[in-house]
Amino acid sequence: MKPRLSPAELMRHVKNSKLFDRVVGKVNILSLSNGNGLAEFKVDEEHTNVAGQLHSGFIATLADYMSSFSFSTHELGNNYHVSIDMQLSFYESQAAKLGDVVEIQAKTLKSGHSIAYLEVLLKNKTTGELLAKVNHNMYILH
Repeated sequence: MKPRLSPAELMRHVKNSKLFDRVVGKVNILSLSNGNGLAEFKVDEEHTNVAGQLHSGFIATLADYMSSFSFSTHELGNNYHVSIDMQLSFYESQAAKLGDVVEIQAKTLKSGHSIAYLEVLLKNKTTGELLAKVNHNMYILH
């Protein structure tokens, strides 16, 4: 089994990637441990849709990355897991706008031998308003 990557190694990989990973390169990971993670980023123009709000596709990508990074620090986690499904709820009345700082909280709710269940919350850091809630289920490869 491949050794787990540290948060610094994960972000170095993301920032140096020429692949899709680079889209989350401006996210600042504050902590990753015991299956949980905390990160934040400032909404830049590249993160917005035509209405000037945080793009829902970027929210899905953030949730995917943060839940994966977080689960890799869980006692049953590893760097080999794939998404089974994601359920996203968006709260458009509180959509983040250009310049807002968004906090991303990822939490491993439960993990068995083969399946992990995670939750990701995106909040406006200034107001505390919930922007999106994501439930992400992953299959653990052995």
